[in-house]
Amino acid sequence: MTKKEKNLARLRKGAIPMNFVKKNDGVWDHAQWEEFCASLKGKGYTPIDMDQVGILLEDKKAAYLAKK
Repeated sequence: MTKKEKNLARLRKGAIPMNFVKKNDGVWDHAQWEEFCASLKGKGYTPIDMDQVGILLEDKKAAYLAKK
């Protein structure tokens, strides 16, 4: 498993993605996305595949909105 894959797996297991979705009530703009990506760097989640992070957030968003 590559470092990128390990970081993505670690991110999937944690609360960070859903916390972001909840904080933004399932809606965010590009600036908020960029801030989220920067926060991942600050938390030691790099290198990571940002395309996969985007897919993860969309999955979390769908789950969040389905429960509303």
